Amino acid sequence: MIRERLANALVRSQRQGLSVALLFVDLDGFKLINDTYGHEAGDALLEAVAARLIEEVRPGDTVARLAGDEFVILCEQLEQPASISALAERINVALRQPVAYGDVSLFVTGSIGIAVGHGTTHSADDMLRSADSAMYAVKEKGRDGWQFFSDSLEEKVRQRLSVTQGLRLAIERNELTCRFQPIVAADSRRIVGAELLLRWHPAAGDISPVVFIPIAEMTGSIVPIGTWVFRQGCLAEVDWRQRWGERAPSYISVNVSTRQLSEENLADEFAAILKETGADPSRILIEITETSLMADVESNLRVLRRLAQLGLRVAVDDFGTGYSSLAQLQRMPVSVLKIDKAFVDGVGKQTESRVVIRAIIGLGHALGLKLVAEGVEDEAQLMELRANGCDFIQGYLFFRPLEAQAFVENFERQLLQGRPEVSAPLFFLLYVSEAGRSMSGEEIAEILRSSRKNNQALGITGCLLYQDGCFMQMLEGKREAVLSLVERVERDPRHRNARIVVQGDAQRRVFMDWSMGYRDMSKLEAEPDFGDWRKRTISFLELAEDARTCYAYITAFKHAVSIDRQ
Repeated sequence: MIRERLANALVRSQRQGLSVALLFVDLDGFKLINDTYGHEAGDALLEAVAARLIEEVRPGDTVARLAGDEFVILCEQLEQPASISALAERINVALRQPVAYGDVSLFVTGSIGIAVGHGTTHSADDMLRSADSAMYAVKEKGRDGWQFFSDSLEEKVRQRLSVTQGLRLAIERNELTCRFQPIVAADSRRIVGAELLLRWHPAAGDISPVVFIPIAEMTGSIVPIGTWVFRQGCLAEVDWRQRWGERAPSYISVNVSTRQLSEENLADEFAAILKETGADPSRILIEITETSLMADVESNLRVLRRLAQLGLRVAVDDFGTGYSSLAQLQRMPVSVLKIDKAFVDGVGKQTESRVVIRAIIGLGHALGLKLVAEGVEDEAQLMELRANGCDFIQGYLFFRPLEAQAFVENFERQLLQGRPEVSAPLFFLLYVSEAGRSMSGEEIAEILRSSRKNNQALGITGCLLYQDGCFMQMLEGKREAVLSLVERVERDPRHRNARIVVQGDAQRRVFMDWSMGYRDMSKLEAEPDFGDWRKRTISFLELAEDARTCYAYITAFKHAVSIDRQ
């Protein structure tokens, strides 16, 4: 019916000289409501949505349900496109309001694609296709919004159509290949596993996974492609075991998409492939993004438990970017958390990133899970991750994705080298010095400001104490950075007679959250009355005579609540 009405409206537009607008409205989150509360709840929601759409449009406009959770709105005699954008905005606002169903509230949002046309240039099929394409563009941007179809979007649609058609034939044309990005142990830096990454090489030239994976998920091509990828992972696991026996990498990880999780026969297909290839399921890790897991918790939980019954292990990928809770994690048969690169990027320099990383690692270990940090690119990041107890590392610091033969060669080279010495991840140094001259409070404050700025950039943490013209400072970080900083202190005229009390390797930071904590011991607030108990004041210089006591003294301040810690 809507196609006929749209065609007639376009004919009328030629006589009237006015444009026609078509809004394609797709409900975000409708499937989850259907799966959670049942089809009766879904039908009630659709009726409520239809009523809200009718309430927002003009008299004479057409509102129709196209299929499932899709609606279209036909607006004729359009004089100003701005009126359509205002309508789309009102619809978005209306759809965000909850729908009462029994004793629960149902929530959805809408992705709205808009096509504006005229009978002299557009057909009904053109309008429907354009509005549909604009709607998908809204979905790709994050949903709950609206967008007009445009020439630039049309070019993207052509590209997407080309990719979509190519993906359907990619397997039979042998255009898909795999890369293996090694995963190393944080302490020994030895390869313990690898993530299998998909690559596509069509005749026209390679296409990035960033481009084709979302399209494959949207069109459903990811289902047969995902099955092919799982088979390649199984074949690789068998090959590694045949080559190296018990010395082979502990596991290979394979990504499974949201779309695959919704397939009822996923576990049966995987079981058949495991049997056919002879792969050891305990050495295959299924990676599922946190966002995918939370999209439909109950349904995904059933699928994951079925996969776990096959002996497969499960990892939550991109952990920290979604909305999983501790209770949900405890229910799922998960054995590995992969920390998203977004948190790893700033861990070497930003206190906030270190706090988040430490919390994620602490949570994972408390649940008995292993932690893999993704996207590690420099030694500073590695040092912080090791110091916080991260188990495994993945990133360009060690390896880019490798072709199968290159992975084999790198692993065999590792076997020939034997076990490397394991070094501590951190370096610490404690020194005392005398102030070069009498210093005002503002001068000390300036020292702190510059120290905190420089230390954050260098990934150094620590604590500075001041008492009666003497400094005591502990620094923690990369060896080269700490020693370089101490050399600058020794040249600084504000310090004299700087003396290193103790230095060495450490497994953990003491002042993990402080770029530089500070306390002036000469001005203790709310000091208790010690009366005759205090015989004399022990200076920092005297305290430094005993390195053990000096270390115990300054590290005790990590628990001080009144210290200036930034």
